[in-house]
Amino acid sequence: MKNILEVEDLGIMIDGEKIVKDISFFVHDQHITCIVGESGSGKSVTMSAVLGLLPKVACKTKESKIMFHGDSMFCIYQDPMNSLNSSVKVGKQLYQMAKGYKKMTRAEFDQQMGIILERIKFEDPMRTLNKYPFELSGGMLQRLMIACAILVTPSLIIADEPTTALDVSIQKEIMREFRAINREYQTAILVVTHDFGVVAELADDVIVMHDGEIVEKGRVLELFDSPQEEYTKRLLKASFEGAENCS
Repeated sequence: MKNILEVEDLGIMIDGEKIVKDISFFVHDQHITCIVGESGSGKSVTMSAVLGLLPKVACKTKESKIMFHGDSMFCIYQDPMNSLNSSVKVGKQLYQMAKGYKKMTRAEFDQQMGIILERIKFEDPMRTLNKYPFELSGGMLQRLMIACAILVTPSLIIADEPTTALDVSIQKEIMREFRAINREYQTAILVVTHDFGVVAELADDVIVMHDGEIVEKGRVLELFDSPQEEYTKRLLKASFEGAENCS
């Protein structure tokens, strides 16, 4: 199986401090890979480096290598409202995104997007596309971004905490849709999360980050059955104790 993404010796500096410490990992084609860690572990800035979107205050070390072996990436962020202009209708904005990946007219976009939205249970796709972002819930906006990803069929989807701001029932729906994209289109997905519950639902492979380093990685079932590092054991315990307390 080939790798769609390979990262070697990635180091990221901010104000002279190395916040990501020469990490290496890969994402298998057709797999869902989760990078998991607490806030400040370096997982989101790693994702930004992969996308070429590091903030101006950050820079990669000269030894860093990021090799992407696909045609395109599509990113889904934690809060889709921050990715969209509140004064422009969502259909127009999603069309502009889609045009960056494939040539199409607005009529072709509406037709194809309408079919996808119907399939993922939007009751009135055209009415939804004609709304402004502030008229839709966070869950609906996130599902629209996923629908756009289905439309443009990228080689790799990167999702940064895609379920964090959503109700539990909507979280499960979003994860079902990610799994469906992976199964039906064989699209590789890289998910950044702090939640081992998300890892359990989605991942084929998992990478555990702490303090800018990868402390453990491997196949998800093996890591859940026999975690080697104390940090991983602590994260697993915290995630599933929380789930038990809520049930």
